[in-house]
Amino acid sequence: MTKVFWLFLFALISIIPASAQKSFTLQGMIGGLQEEYIYLYKYDGETKELIDSVKTTNGEFKFESPCEQAFIAEFKLAGRRAGKVFLSPTKMSLFVHKKDMNHKFLIGKLKGSPAQDRYEDFQAKLAENNKQKLKIAENLEIPEIQCDSIKKNQFMKEYARLNQFRDEYYYKYASSPIVAYLIYQEYFASKRSLEYVKEQLKTLKLANPNGLYVNNLQKRVDIIETLQNKGQFPEINSKTLDGKEYQLSQHKGKPILLYIWRCWFPDRAQEYYDGIKDITSTFPSLEVVNIIRYSSFARVRIPGTTKSKAWHPEPRPELNCIEIGSLNQNIEVVRYLDRGFNAFLLNKDGKIIYHQNNLNIELLKSQVSSHLSNL
Repeated sequence: MTKVFWLFLFALISIIPASAQKSFTLQGMIGGLQEEYIYLYKYDGETKELIDSVKTTNGEFKFESPCEQAFIAEFKLAGRRAGKVFLSPTKMSLFVHKKDMNHKFLIGKLKGSPAQDRYEDFQAKLAENNKQKLKIAENLEIPEIQCDSIKKNQFMKEYARLNQFRDEYYYKYASSPIVAYLIYQEYFASKRSLEYVKEQLKTLKLANPNGLYVNNLQKRVDIIETLQNKGQFPEINSKTLDGKEYQLSQHKGKPILLYIWRCWFPDRAQEYYDGIKDITSTFPSLEVVNIIRYSSFARVRIPGTTKSKAWHPEPRPELNCIEIGSLNQNIEVVRYLDRGFNAFLLNKDGKIIYHQNNLNIELLKSQVSSHLSNL
């Protein structure tokens, strides 16, 4: 069959389930629970949204909710236990023990979900594929095979064929939401290039044009390219640390420096504060926005005790800048940045004119000075 025919077939398949069923029903039991609450979240590739919560009876539960297409769901329990599955718009059952809720996908626990079945099928085939590749690699180490060019070439050809497994699987099942999710995970775990993702999106958008993960993957690629190519910086809507509303677009008409950094361990924050103090002292008329990425897991010791408490940044007026806290990446653009330091200098129209992704204050001051003199 031709590639065009397969893509048409993918698109047709992706449409049928959505029109056939518009909701899901999930019931089952979580062993080790009595009367405790379970929280069900929907993960769309960018954010997690609470769908519902239910109180179990001897571990038994039931969820029902509208559902246009399959999606990743996360169950959260007390004690920071969680597990993921692919829920489909149909009737499903889940039986698992709470000790297996380790923030990973629950394999072999969910029944009735075609999307979960596809995910588990991929994992099983991938494991077998990797097993065969390892076996070939071991055979190639045998001296007799190393000296036999014919056998060696046969093994190398088979190894090359096995290396194509992932891409062939992705193409064959491009209409499934799990394929877009897997590509998403591969890229953002730094295993694939942005160009690879863009090439895969050509097939994904034909096979599953209304796919949740396809559309969000495309959105993420677009924003990353905008940041890399010095385009218009995305909007920021947030509250400052002193409780005021901040909207980046309302501050156009003047240069702005966005100073963005990550602080999972509060005792390591001082060098970033020192850096921004140096910047604002050197350029007192420049509007500087200090965006601190921090986590709900960040904690500090309570003085005089062995206990700890959640940490969040406090306003520091002496820095002479606008201060914003991004808790768990709740500022959208932060999700598209790497985990290190990022500084963006914007012109009066909000376009990026300089980007630096390493904490080198002297270099940043030099570049800011040079660009400001040319405005």
